[in-house]
Amino acid sequence: MKTVLTFSMLFCVIALPVLAELTVQDIEKIDAKIKESETRIKEHTNTQIESIKTLITWLIGLFVAMVALIGIPLVVLTVMIGWRSTRDREQEKINQELREEIETLKQQRIVSP
Repeated sequence: MKTVLTFSMLFCVIALPVLAELTVQDIEKIDAKIKESETRIKEHTNTQIESIKTLITWLIGLFVAMVALIGIPLVVLTVMIGWRSTRDREQEKINQELREEIETLKQQRIVSP
């Protein structure tokens, strides 16, 4: 029991300085540390946001480039196919006219040899 009482008194003597109040200088130091931490956190956050913006910009540019690389040849092919089908229709019309003329000439030859 004496040891418990002795240790209790010893701990109370050791704990007395802990019960001291904070001074104005201590509060100012704590405040300065907090402001410094906030500043570092804001800088770190801004750096991360800028890196994300850069990444998003690159991704959008890559997407646009891919659309251009795929879309432009498709447009060119579509135009070429349309032009070719127009040309083919004209050629078919000329062929049809020539067939009709050949038939006419055959009939004229048969009628008057």
